[in-house]
Amino acid sequence: MDIGFVQAKSDNLPRIDSTMMAMYFKKNSDFMMTETRGIKAQRSAKESYGDNAIGYVQVKRDGDLCTVKGRITPEHRVRKKAYSVVLVCNESEDAILSVKCAGCAASQEGCKHAVAFLAWVHRRSEEPPVTSIKCYWKKSKLSSVGRTIKFIKASELGKKPSTELPQGNDTFLKEFVAECKASQLSKMQIGNYLLPVLETQKLSLHYLIGKFKEYGVGTSATDFYRYVSSQLSDETCHNISKETMDQADSPLWHELRYGRITASKVHAAIQCNTLEGCLAESILGAKFKVTKAMKRGQLLEGKVIKKLQNKINKSLKPCGFLLSAQNPFFGASPDAISDDFIVEVKCPMSESTMTKYFKDDVPADKHLAQMQLQMHFAQKSKGLFCVAHPDFEKTEQTTEIWVDYDKDYCTDLICRGFDFWSKPIFPRL
Repeated sequence: MDIGFVQAKSDNLPRIDSTMMAMYFKKNSDFMMTETRGIKAQRSAKESYGDNAIGYVQVKRDGDLCTVKGRITPEHRVRKKAYSVVLVCNESEDAILSVKCAGCAASQEGCKHAVAFLAWVHRRSEEPPVTSIKCYWKKSKLSSVGRTIKFIKASELGKKPSTELPQGNDTFLKEFVAECKASQLSKMQIGNYLLPVLETQKLSLHYLIGKFKEYGVGTSATDFYRYVSSQLSDETCHNISKETMDQADSPLWHELRYGRITASKVHAAIQCNTLEGCLAESILGAKFKVTKAMKRGQLLEGKVIKKLQNKINKSLKPCGFLLSAQNPFFGASPDAISDDFIVEVKCPMSESTMTKYFKDDVPADKHLAQMQLQMHFAQKSKGLFCVAHPDFEKTEQTTEIWVDYDKDYCTDLICRGFDFWSKPIFPRL
């Protein structure tokens, strides 16, 4: 023990609270490096490491200053000499002045051992008072591995007392499930595990691929195509369209899009040669960052449709997710639909971006393919391509182009799209 120090005990350690720790890390540049502010530092602060690695703790007080020294065993070299860690704090000002580790390579710029020691003192401050005094002047448990202790079980690291729960029954669960059924709470996440699968949910490719493998009706993409087609009917497709009117706000809409090439992606699919790229990931449900342009489109879409409705003097209705038994691996969601045409709305943010939506007097290839698939699934002969001007918020100006349904073009589109789907999507379902 060093001169002037006494053994650290549960009744003589300084009080270190979470506010003091936060202020110290904020003001101390040593702990702003990537290494010490990331996951390694968080892991070092956990009791599962510090409580087993720290030993021989001693305390010294000089006026308002309190110095705490300890030895910390490196987790990757438990038989090597322990590092010395020193914490200095001002007890009257509730401020941590320094935490230093001597011995490790990263000690000059704040290391994880200093973090672990500081967190250890903090945990001791948070412990409830007890009648007996605990002494911390002892060898760490981790340093005994391979010497007095040949090994430590994972269950012994950071072991906490367990509480045995009284033996229960499934009465509550049954009552809960019954109430969910009665209230039709099928949209809850827990409903996926407890409630029976609805008929519309059974058309999810995630559900169908499981049944396809369970029944053993084939192995190829073509076999799966035949099986899924047999599960679809005009009635179920119509019901799905009605239940997914909210589009992005409908959980079923997202579920049915999984694994299917939607109209907005079909042009990219027939052009794509990268089987494991971002396109395949997005078809399989990968999340993407919502851009400013997308946010603007979401905000303006309803206003544009309302303006368009007055402009052409036609009633426009919302449209859900459209499916077809003949093409079960595709889907479409027009922004609006009328008795004899579909509507697709775009909201570019700048003049330069707006020109990219057109090719001569027709929509650009990507948007033309999108509309052709939408018309095919909606069984409409026409489509209206509506592009809001970048200054729509002020002028309410839009440009419209009518598009005729092209059956041959659409058939080729679906054929080439299925060829893409069968390579990167089907094997990963």
